[in-house]
Amino acid sequence: MRRAVVGVVLTTALVSACTGGTQPVSPGPSAVASASSGTTAPPEEPKCTLDAKLVPSCGVLWGISTNPATEATLQAAEQDVGRTFDLVYRYHDIVSDFPDDDERAVVRGGRALHLAIAAREYGQPEGTVSYKDIAQGRYDASLRRQAAGLASLKAPVFLTFEQEANQRRKLGVRGSAEEFKAAWRHVRQVYSAAGATNAVWVWVMTGATENLSRAAQLWPGNDVVDWISWNVYNGSGCNSGKVKPASYETFEQALTPFYDWVRRSGPKFGIDPDKPMMISEAGSVVYRNDLARTAAWYSQIPEVLPKYPQVKAIALWASATSDACDYRFLRYPEVTKAVADMADTPLLRQRVGSAPRS
Repeated sequence: MRRAVVGVVLTTALVSACTGGTQPVSPGPSAVASASSGTTAPPEEPKCTLDAKLVPSCGVLWGISTNPATEATLQAAEQDVGRTFDLVYRYHDIVSDFPDDDERAVVRGGRALHLAIAAREYGQPEGTVSYKDIAQGRYDASLRRQAAGLASLKAPVFLTFEQEANQRRKLGVRGSAEEFKAAWRHVRQVYSAAGATNAVWVWVMTGATENLSRAAQLWPGNDVVDWISWNVYNGSGCNSGKVKPASYETFEQALTPFYDWVRRSGPKFGIDPDKPMMISEAGSVVYRNDLARTAAWYSQIPEVLPKYPQVKAIALWASATSDACDYRFLRYPEVTKAVADMADTPLLRQRVGSAPRS
């Protein structure tokens, strides 16, 4: 029952934010019951609101990316951790029609939705789409269909074009930095012209130190970016095919290189360092012989985030890219419990429009 209350109130807040306003949050069921019985209700935790760009007035939006990307998988994850997620991250190529039925269910369930559009055609042998072709309008018909679908949700939606464009395997292969920026601005212009004014634009980079210099080349402009985002992982060298415990990084060690770079060097590249920030993917590889170490990584998150109050949202990556690079924390009860405990800390449980927790 509590989950249903959360969904209804958060949906109201999202729709209100889309129109640029806020609405009062109704008292929770415990407050109504206390009023009718004449007893004094315990003080409620602060209620958070969202502004027109989905920035919460307090707390941090807590999200997830699941595989498969279905409502059933999402609900199972929520059951495992004992609460509703505020934010769900999903991925599409540039010719996909969206939102799909599962993504509409995300919004109906009162969660914020984050969609990423890759410069790819998943059904093609090569798959890669050039930034130049996008900027010159070759994919405008697809983009207009996507924009119409987004607008039909009638709620603000986080939107990213080409997440982690600063990866070495993307920049240069799909086009130059200038072509990326032109493509970003073109995609946003097409969306706006097609009526998707509910899109909240999130620039997502990889946060690894070796990729910072490429990120500097890819800033499309303060006028076309609403949030700054990056991905934070403890991979422990898993891309080599084997987890290397000696390469362990704490959550804070993985978070700070990009954060510090934006704060210190961003203005030099025209970046407004005061924009709201999001960690759009976060996770630790599973140390199968040391699950306590994996669990401890997630337990660090609510201890670290208050040091970086500009970070207003974080989403966990609950998938695997290989046998070694396994981030499926929900498969391991000890790690799942750490994630559930993390979500029950004051910073993360101050959900937008959430009912009081008992």
